Amino acid sequence: MEEVKLLLIRSSPFAMSCALALRQKGIKFEEVHENSLPPKTDRLLRSNPVYKQVPVLIHNGKPVSQSLVILEYIEEAWPPSDTTPSLLPGSAYDRSLSRFWADFINKKFIETGLKLMKRFGEEHATARKEIVEQFITMEEGMRAIGSEGPYFLGDKMSLADVALVPLVPWLPSFEALGELKFPGPEQCGRMHKWLDAMRELPNVVASVPPADWLSQYTATLRRFIAEHYPGGA
Repeated sequence: MEEVKLLLIRSSPFAMSCALALRQKGIKFEEVHENSLPPKTDRLLRSNPVYKQVPVLIHNGKPVSQSLVILEYIEEAWPPSDTTPSLLPGSAYDRSLSRFWADFINKKFIETGLKLMKRFGEEHATARKEIVEQFITMEEGMRAIGSEGPYFLGDKMSLADVALVPLVPWLPSFEALGELKFPGPEQCGRMHKWLDAMRELPNVVASVPPADWLSQYTATLRRFIAEHYPGGA
């Protein structure tokens, strides 16, 4: 019998993506909750001694870290079949698009959003501007692909959707932390169509925390960072 564990923190957007990928594949796994504040557990430090961060996937005792690496591992370890969906499109070009946007989302959009919680002063002001621009960039990317959706690349979920799904609970937190408002459906119709579709999916609901809880948590954490790390975390 396979042993599958996911080391996570409930608020981690990267862990949410990995949990959704496992559920989309139909993989039964154990959620192992790590400390959201120091100290980090010995289990996490043993499993990810380089980055010392969640998420970490443990498959039959072997750890895999870094969320995009984990997503690719999940696709390869549980390949598509009649009962297991693929997280990558059929054509080589569409697979490249899925990977491109997953990378942009992880390394640009989500990281910019986290700066709204962790940074202050000029860095915070820059992040406020950039995250709205990046939201619009994803809208333009969806339109350029030319699909009606509801998913990022069309009618099937891909790595791009899995990477972006943390926006479902994090959107109100990003707006509150940045004192900003993302463009509405009239300007970014595809993004809002995507958000509406994701909110209805049972696997998404099971993989992300309630938005209200997350808003309270992130506001509290920002106050903690301001008090203990005034230069930013």
